[in-house]
Amino acid sequence: MAIAIDFESFYSKETGISTQGSWHYLNDPRCDVYLVAVVGEGINFVGRPEEFDWRALCGKVVVAHNLAWDGLVFSHLHDLGIIPEGISVSGCGCTANLSVYLGAPRNLAGAAKQLLGIDHSKDLRTWMKGKTWADALAAGKDGELRDYCLRDAQTCLDIWEKFSYLWPDRERALAHQTMLIGWRGFCVDCERVEAGITHLEGIKFEAARLLPWADGGSPVLSPKALGEACRKVGIKPPPSLSEDDPGCDEWDRTHGAQYPWVSAMRDWRKSNALLEKLKTMRGRTRPTDGCMGYGLKYYGASTGRWSGDSGYNIQNLQRGESYGVDLRACIVPRPGHKIITCDLAQIEPRCLAWLVGDTSFLKQIAGGTPLYEAHARNTMGWHGGNLKKEDARLYSLAKARVLGLGYGCGPEKFRAIAKAMCGLEISEREARETVTAFRSSNRAITALWNRLQTDCRQSVGGTFEIELPSGRRLCYFNVSSRGGWTFQTERGGPVQRFYGGRLAENLVQATARDVFAEGLLRVERAGFPILFHCHDEVVCEVPAASAEDAASEVSRLMTTVPDWMPGIPLEAETHVSNHYCK
Repeated sequence: MAIAIDFESFYSKETGISTQGSWHYLNDPRCDVYLVAVVGEGINFVGRPEEFDWRALCGKVVVAHNLAWDGLVFSHLHDLGIIPEGISVSGCGCTANLSVYLGAPRNLAGAAKQLLGIDHSKDLRTWMKGKTWADALAAGKDGELRDYCLRDAQTCLDIWEKFSYLWPDRERALAHQTMLIGWRGFCVDCERVEAGITHLEGIKFEAARLLPWADGGSPVLSPKALGEACRKVGIKPPPSLSEDDPGCDEWDRTHGAQYPWVSAMRDWRKSNALLEKLKTMRGRTRPTDGCMGYGLKYYGASTGRWSGDSGYNIQNLQRGESYGVDLRACIVPRPGHKIITCDLAQIEPRCLAWLVGDTSFLKQIAGGTPLYEAHARNTMGWHGGNLKKEDARLYSLAKARVLGLGYGCGPEKFRAIAKAMCGLEISEREARETVTAFRSSNRAITALWNRLQTDCRQSVGGTFEIELPSGRRLCYFNVSSRGGWTFQTERGGPVQRFYGGRLAENLVQATARDVFAEGLLRVERAGFPILFHCHDEVVCEVPAASAEDAASEVSRLMTTVPDWMPGIPLEAETHVSNHYCK
């Protein structure tokens, strides 16, 4: 039998997790944890945290909806002495993570609606934004707030008791690991961050100086102000500010030397986005240890992949230097340590080949043939030596085919993929011919698209499930043929169109996620602390003296073939450095 717990605390526009990060929010004098509700096993308490007998939790399984937050509150109250020493629970669980695993919304109201069939209003919580417990007392809302807090805890407990048996131990371990590495955080090079902030503020200032409307009260990025400036000098405004718009590029080539407005606006926007990330990093670095905690969503996508959280997306840090600032280099190891970066190589194409039973291709890769070269030899007529050295363009085209055409995209989208991923310019005709050639020479892949599409359509009016090699399932709800074939990837969520290629892409991404997840659990259990992970890359921190040996072991652990996927050849690129540099 579990015990459910729910905390309520002051929050406002300026005071909260998304603006301050968890540590700074909890340590802000304005952050008052004014209520706690605890329900289960004969307990039905709601009141001030200092009024509860916390010894009642000893030896119990404690659950919360968003344990990543409630667990931090628990720890904070312990540091304050409100929760006494010696309180030890036997386990914990998070119903927000359980809910998303089941395909329900992460938020409690949505989860209650979809899993329990009850309406759970959060209006009172919204009303409390910017209001203190004293404000609630003055407005006579204290009774309602107590009932609301109790209801949150009870709803959490009901979800756990009804559905937790459906959550496999491996997935529970991944959810728990995700929470712990976010709490652990990573060390920040504060001097580099400060230097970057100063530098980027200078770039923004210089960019704004080139815009005649910047001092006149109009927003720097105002398309309207740009249009008015153009008309004043007798030229036509650019069709848009998009860097993907050929018309905008043509405008800049024609007028940019005399009127550098478009490039200045782009510089201002890009440098400002980078500046805000540095400011957030500075604002969330804990003064106690120089580290920054962060949020990461377990099951942040329907495929099971993770996603960013809490106003700072650790999975979206740009690579390399931009405007003289390397954001990733601001992440450094703790003193006496090194950072290990281990990235699974071409995991999705390998999974796709395994799923369609292309054993000859997998054996080629296992034998040492580079993946894109193996594709060129099998389907593009390459019979020479090292493809990358002997024909760089054909190598890039093979890479674009592997990365872009396995999921049913058409010629136009393939042109964009080839340019974005491989820097390859191809004509419309070549794109059409390439798509046709790929499909005719990869019949097993197109057969997978067709099979998944047919099976999904046969589930109309219900749920379509795909069992993954790991035993996990992908679920698509409310399959419908009305106005085109659609489904929902989240219970009660938005309606989305589907086709065979998209289903295949989801299948591959989910399978790759499970391979990666197995490695994450092995690495942490082997004693290599994970700082964070991004897509198919894991970043660890180890003592400097043993870094090279640790890197070899982390690579081995990440490329260990799961029992449920025999025959897939896994490879990884692993680096040791003094900062995050991949």
